[in-house]
Amino acid sequence: MDEQELRSLFSAAPPDAPSPTFSRDDIVRESRRQTVRRRNRITTGVSAVALVVAGFGAYGVLSGGTPKSMTAADNAAPAQSGPGSAQPGDGSMRPEIGGESPNFPAQPPQQGGAGDGKTGQLAEGASGCEQVDGELAIALAGELPGHVAATRAVPGGACSTVSRSAGFPVPGGEVAAAVYPKGIPEVFKSQPAGTVTARVGTASGGVLVLVSVPSPGAAAPYAGQVDRFAQDLAPRF
Repeated sequence: MDEQELRSLFSAAPPDAPSPTFSRDDIVRESRRQTVRRRNRITTGVSAVALVVAGFGAYGVLSGGTPKSMTAADNAAPAQSGPGSAQPGDGSMRPEIGGESPNFPAQPPQQGGAGDGKTGQLAEGASGCEQVDGELAIALAGELPGHVAATRAVPGGACSTVSRSAGFPVPGGEVAAAVYPKGIPEVFKSQPAGTVTARVGTASGGVLVLVSVPSPGAAAPYAGQVDRFAQDLAPRF
């Protein structure tokens, strides 16, 4: 190979590689940028899936919470009653016209009654001299010495048409209490001689009257404790 051929070979060889147009910092920045993009795409995809799942869950709750009876009632067509069709309530469950139904009592029993339509001995919040207020009877029975059964209560001598009343026969006479509403004067029948009376304001703004009525020829029972009984009972009403 002569010199001319060598010169031709060298001239045909590719020139030196050009200097790079980027640096190491450029590569690092581009790598970070691609990482951030991938993370954003992943986050967006997860959020979309979560929204779809939540939407299906909400739809399931709303559609599943509808009572079947309501759906059936909405879809059912109203039945047309003809001249010969039976009316609702026909049969033994329908009250008889002009008589009593075998399924309903003629008169609902009043509170504290025995179910026969008559007024019972005890009735919560009862007023007047024909019924005994159950709450007051229980409270008064708890104040009296010894074992006093609330079922033995009577309206008592301190009652009126507007008061809640309860009393008990005790050895030597009777002890009775009445609670008058706020603004209502305490008016009740006159008591025998020797009766001990106490009046105390209640928590609701009314007045509690407690009387100890003696039997003929006897002293008023628990006369020295009447005020204490009234003071203990009044805050409860």
